[in-house]
Amino acid sequence: MTRRSSPVLKRDPRSAVLLTVVLIGIVACEAISLSGFSTKNSELRTANDQLEAANRQMERHISELRFSAEKIAATFARLNDGIVRVSRNEGRLPVPGGNTGVVENRIEKSIRDYGLIVKPVDGPHHETSVMFEAGSNNLELHRLLPFLAEQENSNAFLFLERVDLARPAGIPAFSMNPTALETRLLIRVLSGPK
Repeated sequence: MTRRSSPVLKRDPRSAVLLTVVLIGIVACEAISLSGFSTKNSELRTANDQLEAANRQMERHISELRFSAEKIAATFARLNDGIVRVSRNEGRLPVPGGNTGVVENRIEKSIRDYGLIVKPVDGPHHETSVMFEAGSNNLELHRLLPFLAEQENSNAFLFLERVDLARPAGIPAFSMNPTALETRLLIRVLSGPK
């Protein structure tokens, strides 16, 4: 009996070895590339963490700067309010026939409201300040000191050039009664153009 043989592939051990070597080579290449990706990913993760930390620090710094900017703006507004605004000609030599009107500012107004008489004084013409005298004969010391402290604290550019306090001649020394002092103040305030 004759067997019919179907076409059979020859089994060649070299082809199986070659296929195994190729498969091992592909798997090795994949492992090497995956290892390289893993190393790069860990480096990128480290760089990303460092950038996030730097960004958080910059955000804190920016918020501090914004807070500081608000404080600076408030300080600038406070200091800017303390400058007496005068016309460009004021504080210079008078122009013949020019108007020599008194500058009314909020500092003079607050002193007048407290009961002192205010009179402008001509200061040196090279300075950018306005000077005026204030006086009263009816302020007791316990009312004058808080007033002076309030004026100096409310305006960083207010300077007391001279403070003269005198007890009236008819009042004995060390009197137990509140005594109205003869008060004379010479006040200088930084000025700027209107």
